[in-house]
Amino acid sequence: MKQSRKPLTFVIIAVLCVLALLSFLFLFRGAETPEVRLAEIPADTEAGGAPDNPASLIEITPDNVQSVIATLERTEAYSRTISQTHYWAYGTASSAAEIEIWVTPTALRITRDNGENMILTAAEFHIWFEGRPHQTRPVTAGLGESLEQILDEFQGIPSYETVLELDPAQIIEAGYVLQNIDGVYEYTIYLVFETGVLGYVDRYYISLSSGLLITMVTIDGDIPIFRMETLSLTLEAPEEDVFTLPDGTNVLND
Repeated sequence: MKQSRKPLTFVIIAVLCVLALLSFLFLFRGAETPEVRLAEIPADTEAGGAPDNPASLIEITPDNVQSVIATLERTEAYSRTISQTHYWAYGTASSAAEIEIWVTPTALRITRDNGENMILTAAEFHIWFEGRPHQTRPVTAGLGESLEQILDEFQGIPSYETVLELDPAQIIEAGYVLQNIDGVYEYTIYLVFETGVLGYVDRYYISLSSGLLITMVTIDGDIPIFRMETLSLTLEAPEEDVFTLPDGTNVLND
């Protein structure tokens, strides 16, 4: 009597069905995984000078960059030095300034390389030049709804959150790039868009870690109009004595 092969056939069919199901699940999961694009570390970066690549970064495009920027939050306390350069119409620098900035949740301090100092709170700002008494003025409503926007106004740089109001058709390019801040590299979102004013184009670099505008440039064709760059950045609370006025009053103790 011949032995029946039906049990063996059944086992083979069952195994094939399981393999087909696993393959289907694998393909389905892969279809849901977002495409990623890692920021590239420059070839000339010195060892240890750049951060480790994150596991993955969801690709940023002109279509979704506004949504990504909307999730960023500025760090509440930090110190940094920035440079600002204005250019003549033919592209040579007309003026340049270096500005030191200290930020806490309740007060801001700005010192320019020309000796001008300002300390700002939500209600008032104090201004003086080195060796002179300070003057105090109320903060007017037109300067912005938040202390960060007030700081931007007094630095003379844009509040990058305004890009959320752009018509998406104005956005030309978006993605990730590494920025070098005093020898330390960090990942930034870059955004290139038309301003609608005189045909200028702006390029912003916004830090993923601090939520700060690290670098920006305004250009007219190939000619620069304005550039802001972060020269140094410390994500620590400034010393309290930074917020002391010439008369000895400390605004943090008011």
